[in-house]
Amino acid sequence: MRGVVRWWRRLTDRTQDALLAALAAVVSLCLPVLDPSAAGELGPVWALLVLGACAPLALRRRLPLTTAAVSAGVVSLGVVLGQPQAGVVVALVVIGSAAYHREDRWLVLAIGATSWMLFNIVLAYEPLHPLDLVAISGTAVAPVALGYALRLQKSRAEQLARLREAQVRQLWAEERAQLARDVHDVVGHHLSAIRMQAVGSRKALAGTGADGVLTTIATLSGEALREIRQLLDDNEEPPDLDALVARLPGRIDVRGTLPADLPRDVRHCAYRVVQEALTNVTRHSSANEAEVRIADDDDHLVITVDDHGDGAPSPDGRGLRGMRERVESLGGSFAAGPREPRGWRVRARIPTRGGTA
Repeated sequence: MRGVVRWWRRLTDRTQDALLAALAAVVSLCLPVLDPSAAGELGPVWALLVLGACAPLALRRRLPLTTAAVSAGVVSLGVVLGQPQAGVVVALVVIGSAAYHREDRWLVLAIGATSWMLFNIVLAYEPLHPLDLVAISGTAVAPVALGYALRLQKSRAEQLARLREAQVRQLWAEERAQLARDVHDVVGHHLSAIRMQAVGSRKALAGTGADGVLTTIATLSGEALREIRQLLDDNEEPPDLDALVARLPGRIDVRGTLPADLPRDVRHCAYRVVQEALTNVTRHSSANEAEVRIADDDDHLVITVDDHGDGAPSPDGRGLRGMRERVESLGGSFAAGPREPRGWRVRARIPTRGGTA
């Protein structure tokens, strides 16, 4: 059985529909023949009507409403010609399939199916009782309701699958961003320390043979630090302050925007300063609101992040150290500390000339 299911799933949609139409025709032609009392009333015209009612199944995905109308019309033609019931069940299946593939037309299909069945009964001169109307309506609406319900179930399953996929992508992006921050903080800190030691030792040993070696160490460590930051920034999404503010809890008042013509490394540095400062507010401060001010002149970008709560990050923490190293690597200045009468302030002044475009 599983082999049959796998074989069926490997077929194209058109092939599946063609086989379904053929199977419906065979079943519809064979079942009445098994009844000896009705066999004498069946003839070539009836067989052609059965085939006409089943054939539209082959197009049920591409032309769902048209196939429903054609199949139902063939059945009504059989009633007009006085033939035995030819393909009524198949027509109802086609109508249910149309409701599945065109769920936006379910009401039209329900009304049309009910009117169609009443029309056939009137044509056949069958007596109608009030309870018959309820049974006829239920029979006509049932396939429409079933098709519509199956479509809703499939749509909901697809939405859940898309949601799970989005959650996986978000988790992957967050892990990637966290890894990038960790690499930057660890490697960047040590490279900065090496550069600072080399610069300090070079001044102390000026004029000696070690001066050139230390100059080379300072230059190479500075270049490595810049390349690491550029590599991490290139692999990140463009920074979006509005999206950052929307993700964080509490009220955040942003005054000013990052200029569109900022060099890339300056823009990333400014974004990381705001991100880390607001993250510290969320983690360490009791404040439920913060203020971000961005000021730009011809030569510097000044970022100030204030909160009015209690609590503060550790002065030796990785977050503050990382912000300071980022800003100072671009030739800027950074300060963080308590503010009066309460709260915490982070302030960065970043040169906007000479950055990587």
